[in-house]
Amino acid sequence: MADYQYIAATGVILPQTSDILSGVQQEYRDAFGADLVVTPDTPQGVLITAEALARAEVVRNNADLANQINPNVAGGVFLDAIMALTGMQRTPATKTVVPAVTLSGVAGTVIAAGALAATAAGDRFASLSTVTLDGAGSATVDFAAVEYGPVPCGAGDLTTVVSGILGWETVTNPNAGVLGSAVQSDQAARALRRNTLAFQGVALAEAITSALYNVEGVRSLAFRENVAATTQVIDGISMVGHSIYACVDGGSDTDVAAALLENKSSGCAWNGGTNVSVVEPASGQSYAVQFDRPEVIGVLIKVTTTNGDAGNITKAILDYAAGDIDGLAGFVVGADVSPFEIAGAVMAEQPGYYISKVEISRLSPVSYSTAPIAIGINQIAHTQLSYITVVIA
Repeated sequence: MADYQYIAATGVILPQTSDILSGVQQEYRDAFGADLVVTPDTPQGVLITAEALARAEVVRNNADLANQINPNVAGGVFLDAIMALTGMQRTPATKTVVPAVTLSGVAGTVIAAGALAATAAGDRFASLSTVTLDGAGSATVDFAAVEYGPVPCGAGDLTTVVSGILGWETVTNPNAGVLGSAVQSDQAARALRRNTLAFQGVALAEAITSALYNVEGVRSLAFRENVAATTQVIDGISMVGHSIYACVDGGSDTDVAAALLENKSSGCAWNGGTNVSVVEPASGQSYAVQFDRPEVIGVLIKVTTTNGDAGNITKAILDYAAGDIDGLAGFVVGADVSPFEIAGAVMAEQPGYYISKVEISRLSPVSYSTAPIAIGINQIAHTQLSYITVVIA
């Protein structure tokens, strides 16, 4: 054991802790005699156990460090560095923005940018620009949460003046805030890296999909191309000759159209029900870019378990649908809904639960079954809290 090599040409070797302990015990016997008692209740046994645990920790540390070189399991700043190699970065956190907040008080009062107001829950928001109360003692200005992330602020929740500004008396928000978002998780960042590996290319299918995935807000998509000179039906989609088809979930129409125009082959035609005019900066020519938005297919889910908690199971299903479980894509464009995969998602988050059956159904007509639900490449499955039933039996 003294000459044990934890790192070999094939990677990091992870021995069993029991093997490490046996090795250390043998080292002590070699040094102090074969008849040395090495049980844990002896002084030397305590020292041996401590040494074995220390070596096991070194092994785990080596494995953790080696995994940071693997883009499929790396995390934190190590994953950020890997993404930077291809010009990518994880989506940063954003703040909740509350539009057109009404301020009132003494006419002529200047309320500087950064003035603070708060909700009853204690969440603080800062004004984004300086305003002066008009002759009626009123002004409107946008506010943003002080903290990053999905800080809630419903209509009428922003009611407490925090900053001591003479002449500013009340604050209220007629509009609900637009929720911010947390920094992109490692799991989501790894998926983004895989989906954008060809971001620096053009024309190829992978380059086009990489560019689309790099559009802010795009969650998933389906892509097809017709290389024939005549109209063809491909996976249920009628495509004109020499054309491409993209069905994109998320992102603004303008950004999606711009990404398609920038990356598709010259002269290639379009397909789809969404039509956006985009001007090519290099030539000034205007193009009518076409693509599709997915039809949302509502899915009812019924889970039968003998020992699971309904709340935890529901959360696991919603996490799966949103693509928040590592290794599972979830509900994305063109992906069939599988009861088996849903059960696996629940087990991934709650490995101690026994799931005896998962049944699914379309919203209409309702007909629960353990068979998968087929989803077209121009569709996307959707579920929500009210669609999920957990049966404890």
